[in-house]
Amino acid sequence: MSPDAKELPSLESAPRAIARAAALGALAGAAIGLAESAKVLATSDVRYVQWGCKLIALGGVGYALLGALLAVPCALFALALFGRPQHRAAPPSACAGLGVALSLVAFAGTGWISALLTLPAALAATALWLALRELLAWWPMATQTRTWWALLGLGSSISIAIVAYRWAVGATQWVAYALVAMNLLAAGAAVVGRRAPHAASAGALALIVLVAGSHPERRVPEISTAGQTDVLIVSVDTLRADHVHCYGAETAVTPTFDRLADEGVLFEDATSQANTTGPSHTTILSGLYPAEHGALSNGVRVSHRVKTLADVLSRTHSTAAFVSGFTLVEEASGLAQRFDWYDDQMFAWSFLPRVTERLHLVGAVIRVAEQRGYEVRRADRPANETVDAAIRWLDSRGDEPLFTFVHLYDPHAPYEPPAEYAKLHDANYERGVNWYELDTREREALVSDPAAVERMKALYAGEISFADAQVGRLLDALRASGRLDKTLVVLTSDHGEGLGSHDYWFDHGTYLYDEELHVPLILRFPGAAHAGTRVKGQVRSLDIAATVLDVLGLEALLATSGASLVPLAKRLPDERERPSFAIGDISGDVSGFGIEGRRLSLRAKGHKLIWSSSHWLDTTRMPEREEFYRLETDPGELRDLRVDQHVPFMPFDDMHEDLGAWRAATADVRANQEIGNDVVEQLRKLGYL
Repeated sequence: MSPDAKELPSLESAPRAIARAAALGALAGAAIGLAESAKVLATSDVRYVQWGCKLIALGGVGYALLGALLAVPCALFALALFGRPQHRAAPPSACAGLGVALSLVAFAGTGWISALLTLPAALAATALWLALRELLAWWPMATQTRTWWALLGLGSSISIAIVAYRWAVGATQWVAYALVAMNLLAAGAAVVGRRAPHAASAGALALIVLVAGSHPERRVPEISTAGQTDVLIVSVDTLRADHVHCYGAETAVTPTFDRLADEGVLFEDATSQANTTGPSHTTILSGLYPAEHGALSNGVRVSHRVKTLADVLSRTHSTAAFVSGFTLVEEASGLAQRFDWYDDQMFAWSFLPRVTERLHLVGAVIRVAEQRGYEVRRADRPANETVDAAIRWLDSRGDEPLFTFVHLYDPHAPYEPPAEYAKLHDANYERGVNWYELDTREREALVSDPAAVERMKALYAGEISFADAQVGRLLDALRASGRLDKTLVVLTSDHGEGLGSHDYWFDHGTYLYDEELHVPLILRFPGAAHAGTRVKGQVRSLDIAATVLDVLGLEALLATSGASLVPLAKRLPDERERPSFAIGDISGDVSGFGIEGRRLSLRAKGHKLIWSSSHWLDTTRMPEREEFYRLETDPGELRDLRVDQHVPFMPFDDMHEDLGAWRAATADVRANQEIGNDVVEQLRKLGYL
């Protein structure tokens, strides 16, 4: 196609006009898409080179296809309106291409129109250009393909330069810079009509180099020794300890967890420090109480000043995390930047990083898909997808030591296990009832129906069995690679689930009774050391980080509030009491205004003290309250020794004083919490708000 206006006839055949308009529309669309990609790259946390390259490719190719499609009806429209022939005037194809370009600028660049309005806008713009053509008989530079080749080269250069500068490292970065320089030269040559397509080919080559040469997840640790102990922490969300077979649940089907217990150390009385996902996992990874690390509620990002296992092990291990629920994505947790690789992709289209949603075109496609009942933006992903991603990462490793964190969300409501796992527990498989979507009347009807309650509990058990099977796949992959026997495996949960205890059903996050705080904790040491050990004394999620560092001999690298469990695993004398503090929010609403309360608990000396702040329950203002239980004789926490403000026997006074100090510390932290609007909306969908 010649870029010279004088060589093109004023009259075009329909096939030729359509072809030329499609070519011009595709070039204009690609250039506009790359411009939007550059904007997203500059203003969003893309995080990895691979994701940035996908964003660039999707922006360029996606908008090129859209531009070509829009150009076809615009070309036909231009031919229908084409006026008298003029030798120097732009042909219909040029007017159609400019109309497409103008509509895409309005859609991608300004957000003035929606995706559905791009075609009407393109037709209207085509008519405008035709009118100007009739009036002025002009052939502007913007109608020449070489102009759009040059803009395409410029857009790809800017996008690739941003990715190379922000995320590429080493030789790959400099090669990318060299290709960007070549791309700019090719773009300049395109302006004067010399080898215009080269303005895109150099950019495509730069993308290939970036993808092939940049692997942030393959970073070699600064200080590492082949054969050094690996660490794998697996957290199964919302898993009550008393629903695991090796913890005494006779009907549970958890062969993987049971085998881990046989090959490792089972802690019978492990407790969490929070009844929600974000705070609890931050404690697991940092070894700090929520009042110390500051993430007191879901959606509160942990401060960069707080160090975690991922931070301190980055010098000795290659680190990665694979999470399954929105509460642990980067914008809700602040954990991603601490790992070499952090996979928090919840899209049903797993090949797309979530950041691509910021492209107007991708966002529009997602909205159309969701309007037709296809869920793309999920709040969580099933355990098999998370484990697939983790196995791919593990299989791509060399002999460097690994620290891997895997979070499985499945036992969390709604309970929707695959059919085969539902049938394990005699549950007729249908789509699970989402407790969070039921109103008060529907919830009361469900819990009043014994058959419905049993079905919900069976589905919850099915989800546990499914998670157990996926953990089995992960361990089998480690075993097949020869890594399992040099890996410290930690299996735990962040919190439990109500399931009717204390008249609190298919939910969590409100109370601090043991059905929400008693979690499984099983450690499989390298070489299956201490296999078959069961520890009865109270331990805490808080102790996991200290234990990992003790096994690795790196205790000095991270200050924690926990205590290593290695002495207990070795059955050595250990006189530490390990008191367990926990925190939980009390949600409330009065006349449409959210009013929160807070609960704190202290579990120590065989007792539990729970303090609840004053809060609203529907339209009733509940007073501040203390509850006190003796766990040895009342494990279900049903007989409150503080009824009628009765002052119990010792150790109430000491525990009351200790908990009061934690209340003061927590109040100081709470004032600094901020949660973004997008995070609030997602937490509301998950039932947390």
